[in-house]
Amino acid sequence: MPPLALQTEAAIMVEQTTGRVLYERNMHRRMYPASMTKLLTALVVLDYLHPDDVLVIGSEIRNMPLGYATGILQEGESVSVHVLLKSLLIRSANESARVLALHTVQVRNNRFNLNYMEDAKSAFAAMLNDKARELGAMDTRFTNPYGLHDTRHFTTAYDLALIARTFMDIPLLADIVAMPSFTGSGVYGQIPPEGALVRDFHWINTNQMLPDGPFGHPFVTGMRTGYTTPAGECLAASAYHNGLGLITIVFDSASPGRWNDTRRMLDFGFANFAFREKHAQGDIAIPLYNPRLEDDGYFMASFQGSHRALLSIAEFDTLEEVITYDPLLLIPAGEGENPVDYPRMRIPYGGIEAGAVVGTVSYKIEGEIWFTLNLYASHDVLERTFDSDMDFFIARWMGAIFSRQAVPYWFGSIGTLFGILGISIAVTVSRRARNYGRWRSMPRGRF
Repeated sequence: MPPLALQTEAAIMVEQTTGRVLYERNMHRRMYPASMTKLLTALVVLDYLHPDDVLVIGSEIRNMPLGYATGILQEGESVSVHVLLKSLLIRSANESARVLALHTVQVRNNRFNLNYMEDAKSAFAAMLNDKARELGAMDTRFTNPYGLHDTRHFTTAYDLALIARTFMDIPLLADIVAMPSFTGSGVYGQIPPEGALVRDFHWINTNQMLPDGPFGHPFVTGMRTGYTTPAGECLAASAYHNGLGLITIVFDSASPGRWNDTRRMLDFGFANFAFREKHAQGDIAIPLYNPRLEDDGYFMASFQGSHRALLSIAEFDTLEEVITYDPLLLIPAGEGENPVDYPRMRIPYGGIEAGAVVGTVSYKIEGEIWFTLNLYASHDVLERTFDSDMDFFIARWMGAIFSRQAVPYWFGSIGTLFGILGISIAVTVSRRARNYGRWRSMPRGRF
């Protein structure tokens, strides 16, 4: 990987659909995620709450830790889950994380008298960790829903990329983090309960890399910022261009480092990687060992197919085609022969049927197989036997006898036969004539 000039302590860039790591720095180092925690919080909330659910804000928003209160919610007001998710992901409202965590635990346990500090905080943390393990984030441990600093609250760039990929697969959440701002009612189109307190809100997205932001990147589609003094400035970002979706994670950078680091990774990713398709087809003439006498000394095999995958320009340029034949059919090379350059195929008992797999054609990148196609026999190949040899010689003899080139020989042979017959007849007639003459000349006695 190229040495990008980044300020971050740990970072990663992955492709959204495949999860392939395109760049990383200390991606398995444990780091504090700050408010990037809220990505996982949103995922757990949507496992239990519907976006149209309307919640009443309670005492759970009291006594926020120093520096974590945003003051955007009031006790007793009604706010939909959809709007609370917007406040969580656009405004980064920590109170909203508490409200959503409490109601999620209540719904999951079907106990609506639970409170946040005594019951829901630890229960929701356990749900977060269970969800992390479900997503494969095995080095993640969270103790709260919004990133309050705790030495036991950590993740890695690799784990957070797994979480972010799942997050962006949910259209509702992807749409929210793409919004540069939100202005609207607390129930967002829902009919509030009679007498409910409902207010209007206006929030600006804290992600300054959205296209219209101060550090805007034209291809950024959203995600989440984070900051605490121990965590430093953090950013999870997503971007999309020319069919390629990228996710970047930056930990513990300094302003404007998280924006610049993210930009450098995205620019590198879009400049060097793309989904590329390889169309492959062809015919191969394979020499035969001991073919039937009437057959050619080789048979044709063919392959056809295509494959699409995420590759860098350099990887695609080094694509190597490697042909491998079925070892059960391959005759070992003789002395001085290269088995790759001079493959010879034995014909097994019963022959080789058209369509039978006789090998593979693989495409490799730096020694690793990218994709493989089967190599199919294009026609039947029969084995050589004593009967096939006899049939060959008989057919050759019969063909020679009845060929056009044999006509003069036929006439010559017939002429010769007639000549022999004429001579034979003449000899016979002459012999009989002499015998008759002798008989006439013999003395005859009286009786």
